[in-house]
Amino acid sequence: MVVSYAVYPSAICNIALLALDGKLFELKLSQEREEIIERQILSRFSGAEADEVKFKKVRILLERYFTGDRVDFDVEITLPFSSDFTKKVLFETKKVPYGETRTYGWLAKILGCKNGARAVGQALKKNPIPIIIPCHRIIEKNG
Repeated sequence: MVVSYAVYPSAICNIALLALDGKLFELKLSQEREEIIERQILSRFSGAEADEVKFKKVRILLERYFTGDRVDFDVEITLPFSSDFTKKVLFETKKVPYGETRTYGWLAKILGCKNGARAVGQALKKNPIPIIIPCHRIIEKNG
């Protein structure tokens, strides 16, 4: 298990990207200084390796997204620290098309949890890869 990371400034904040065996598992948006973010990463994953080249594609996609371009985040992801239910919620959320929204209840129903809207909301709150997994597209039924 090899954890690699990159920390860089963007137009809105500093961004940390973390991958496990080449697959993105975390995207952190932070106002902290880059050095502090890097220390936090290394305290969680001793032996993690800085590797900006590995994240070049996702970095370019995020930069385009922040300038208002419509972006298809065709990036390999993994959710090794999420529960099975949370993984189902997040992978289903990733399928919601750009410019569209769904409700917590709709997503719960799709997953076979008829009355699971709150559980869906709790799972979305744990999204480790915001923007790429667009949890902002899942809303309350009253908008």
